[in-house]
Amino acid sequence: MTGVITGINGDILTVLSDDDGNEKDYDISKAEVSQEFPFSEGDLVEIMFPYETTEDPVPAISVEVLESVIAQNTDPSATGTVKEADDTTLTLEMEGESYSINIANAYVVAADGIAAGKEATVTYIGDLDDEAMAVKVVMEDSYDTEEAKLNAFVGKVVQSEENNIVLESANEDFYTFVSDDTDFTKYSAGETLRIFYTGTITDKEITADKVEKLK
Repeated sequence: MTGVITGINGDILTVLSDDDGNEKDYDISKAEVSQEFPFSEGDLVEIMFPYETTEDPVPAISVEVLESVIAQNTDPSATGTVKEADDTTLTLEMEGESYSINIANAYVVAADGIAAGKEATVTYIGDLDDEAMAVKVVMEDSYDTEEAKLNAFVGKVVQSEENNIVLESANEDFYTFVSDDTDFTKYSAGETLRIFYTGTITDKEITADKVEKLK
């Protein structure tokens, strides 16, 4: 059975079936669960259960998340060892393979800077095999910090209006940030800003939470 999660109460998932339109509770306490992110209302799941069971809630045998709401609102990340790094590029080694990542626009969280030989988690967009662009680099010495939980983007102002602003990345892509609580007109073209945001950097309009002027 495939369906959409409409409620979560501990080990009980309420799911609206795509097959017959019925909504039922499923007990997943003994189920084999396949997921990358925590359950969220709106997730599309596939559930296996005993065919003729009359129990309520229905005892699930297995649960697989087919589409995750959290995943759709989260930029991908990769964890590996920093092989080398400069102001614009980081080489990350994972499972014997090396990947060159553009970090010119990245929000860096590191107590002692980006250091070769240390582990890092890089949040990025694009393809790792084709010099992806990092939006956040967190070194292992800062994994447990509050700063590591935030998302931010660094870029140059291209244009600004009262409720939105456009930043340009080093590779000449443009990102539009919006907020009803921030007057972006005080920032001028050419200035470098760090904007903390909610959601994913690939959204058409990115929700800005806080703005810092860097230069």
